[in-house]
Amino acid sequence: MERVSWSLGTKANRIELQNFDCCPGCRMDIVRHPNDSRRCLTEWAHSVQKYIHQHAISATNGRARTHDQRLILLRDGDVLVGVGVHYSEELPAESGAVFERRIDAYATALEVHGQKLSNGEYASKALLRAIVSDITTRHSSRDRVFLTALVLPENGASRKCLERYGFREGGQDGPYLVYAATLLNAQNHLGVEPTADIDAFQDPEP
Repeated sequence: MERVSWSLGTKANRIELQNFDCCPGCRMDIVRHPNDSRRCLTEWAHSVQKYIHQHAISATNGRARTHDQRLILLRDGDVLVGVGVHYSEELPAESGAVFERRIDAYATALEVHGQKLSNGEYASKALLRAIVSDITTRHSSRDRVFLTALVLPENGASRKCLERYGFREGGQDGPYLVYAATLLNAQNHLGVEPTADIDAFQDPEP
């Protein structure tokens, strides 16, 4: 059994997610910002951490059917080392449609930032592969799927990570840069095999 694995997050993971730290400015040995009373120097990481702590489960449950939202948990052994959320912007009824799939949250735990996991792979790559693997299972081979992610310009680490695995900057949405890739390109960069033809948008697990 491989030590590095991923699964879908559920209500049973609530405490685990509340203890997940991905923001360098909120480290326990510095300051936790429990009431958001102090501005964090890494605001982009702080907002993702707050979302994971407080909203990831409820938001995913609430949007599972309307947007096929999925919560991905990456573990190395028993340790939670990464969290990701993705969803479809809309759900066309027919197979063979064009989809925009948004990677809404993507974070590795502080202790593995820039580090390799026990399988020798960088945590960021393992997490992105898990997200793309799950996205692959949500679509028919006839679908045209485009992946997007919104990143603040100052978040250099996320921008470099996405660029490394096939995403390219393609415009701006408010204060965010829009990064995009085709699902096929992301699969090729991350070593994810396309699935055989399936019925798209199977009912999410409860």
